[in-house]
Amino acid sequence: MHSLIVLAVVACVIAVPGIAASLAAFRPGEVAIVTRLAAAFGLGFAAAGGCAFVLAATHAFRLSFYIPLWLVVSAALWVVAIRRASIHDQATALIDDVNKNLFPLLLGAVVVAAVLIAHVSYLHLLGAPRYVYYLNGLEIANSHGVPSRTLEYGQSWAPATDKIFLDAFTSVVALISNNVAVGPGVLLWVSTFGAAIGLWAAAWELGIRRVGGLLPLLLLGNSLILNIAVVTGDFTDYRSEDFGRAVAFCALALGIFAIRERRTLPAIIAGLVLGAASGTHLVPVVVVAIGLLFTGVAEFLRSHGTRNRLAPFQYGIILAAVGGVAGVIIRIFAGGSFGLGGASSPSTYNSIRTSFDPTAYLYYGGFIPRAKANSGLWYLPPSQTLYGMMTGSHFHWPSWALWVIFSAAVVATVALFLLARDELRDAGVVGLGIFLGVMVIALAFDFHYHIYLEATFGVRRLREATSLGLIIIALGVIEGLIALLARHRARLAVAVSAVVVIALAAWMLPNNSLRLDTRLSHQRTVLINWMRTETPCNARFLVNQRTEGPVTSLTGRYALLEAMGPFLRVDKLPYVVNLLLDSRQFFQNPQANEAFLRQHNISYVVVSRVPFLLGYPGPTGVTNVAKMNSAPFLQRVLVTPAVIVYRVVGARPAPVSPLLKGPVLHCIRTRVHY
Repeated sequence: MHSLIVLAVVACVIAVPGIAASLAAFRPGEVAIVTRLAAAFGLGFAAAGGCAFVLAATHAFRLSFYIPLWLVVSAALWVVAIRRASIHDQATALIDDVNKNLFPLLLGAVVVAAVLIAHVSYLHLLGAPRYVYYLNGLEIANSHGVPSRTLEYGQSWAPATDKIFLDAFTSVVALISNNVAVGPGVLLWVSTFGAAIGLWAAAWELGIRRVGGLLPLLLLGNSLILNIAVVTGDFTDYRSEDFGRAVAFCALALGIFAIRERRTLPAIIAGLVLGAASGTHLVPVVVVAIGLLFTGVAEFLRSHGTRNRLAPFQYGIILAAVGGVAGVIIRIFAGGSFGLGGASSPSTYNSIRTSFDPTAYLYYGGFIPRAKANSGLWYLPPSQTLYGMMTGSHFHWPSWALWVIFSAAVVATVALFLLARDELRDAGVVGLGIFLGVMVIALAFDFHYHIYLEATFGVRRLREATSLGLIIIALGVIEGLIALLARHRARLAVAVSAVVVIALAAWMLPNNSLRLDTRLSHQRTVLINWMRTETPCNARFLVNQRTEGPVTSLTGRYALLEAMGPFLRVDKLPYVVNLLLDSRQFFQNPQANEAFLRQHNISYVVVSRVPFLLGYPGPTGVTNVAKMNSAPFLQRVLVTPAVIVYRVVGARPAPVSPLLKGPVLHCIRTRVHY
């Protein structure tokens, strides 16, 4: 029940200013109700997160300051909304829109609701290993602003603030409820809602009305076809990219409307939402920017006359300028350090003297030789990169099938543009544009960079966007065929729409299983409860997985190998790589490396028997449990099917770090509850 209450409060924090901003932004009947919902989410997050960001940047972040500021901003937006048009006129227009599009709205709403209901269970799961995204918010709330230092890998470092807008909003959630087991699940569900609404609205603006609700289903609730397991899995374990996608997809829908209708104010609004998304996570912004670019291309091809052809790009430039300025302002006042230095200056990796690629080792534990910089060669063969962009983690298409899929996508795009009506003609161009755009970016990174993390950026981070493009094209074709049928057999077209949507939902949603997540959540809960109730506040943990925040945020205790991976913070990378190599040697031969424990004052060693219980197992390698059991200075104090915990005999842990003391981030002694 507590998690549902927190969810309701967080929803109100976004909805109150968001609905007002949406009403103020568009006149009655100007946009579809689905697009207005996307505007409400995107603008609501921009307003609520903006209030938090201002206070965090000025080191005045307290709930007693946030609530009045949020109330003033919300009230101002409601005044503007009422002055723009009366509530009666807005309500009348919304009712008319619903009556006019009752069947497609009901069909889409049912599918979106099914996706959201399937994600309610995640409110009561203890996720990991990516608690760092919630921990960043805890640190802001704890420090009343962007902290000057944070505890990372046992050291005091300036925090990375490339996701500061979301971090500031997360700190509001942390102050609303100090239950750290609840907050990430709430943010996961809210981001799922925003992504679903944004995708549905984007489909609607592309003319995909009858089957538009399938777009969020196929991207967020599909583990069966194409490579969607990548993004579907993301929405089962909270991370900043989830919220980034939610805000960016809402900006996509608003941007499509602005470019198609040639409207300045909607372009500014879409730009503001995209700017908020850039302060949340940059990767989804890249995908949406490609989609908006090809929206302009589609409108260019549809228009007649030079002036009309160039007009879409004019509004696209306005959108991009507003989004860019907003993003720069967020970056200027963020404080901390920008965590993407390695990408902007890849030559800095030359200062790291290792024979193996340090980013590959940190990412998955691989010791692959370093590629030669400026060699003029591809990091991976282009064919391998392209193949990786179209295949998923669960299965692999044969090469000939990929060519068939690509050829079918091109033919479908041309057919839609030539034969479809109105905005549905844009759907194929936008879908194919996203598909080709991310392919080009993947190849550009493959050619330009010679460090694993950057060179494989496309395959690792943009792969799901290929499916987004293909799904848009496929749904556009289905929509076009149903529209053609409706011209002759209207009732049959309604029945076909319902069968297609319901059949796909019934097929896919049950396969988005929670069994693995539930089992891991229970195993984590057992461990976290033991850590909270059976260890002192100054306990220092060494875990045989590189962890990203669960120990610190869920227990308020020290973990040596815990923090965000500094893949692009090149000045931090050598220390972290050496630290993990030392820990790897310890877990393989503890008796020969007892000094490592003493050097870092470790009081407990945690050996996970399952992957990803708390973090990533690759860098620490395979633990030699037999040698751990025989080490005379290690005493087993907890044994479960998932984990073994050893107490270090004679350990003398240091006092609790000042960075783990405060009103929000502190030692927790109570059991996990929801």
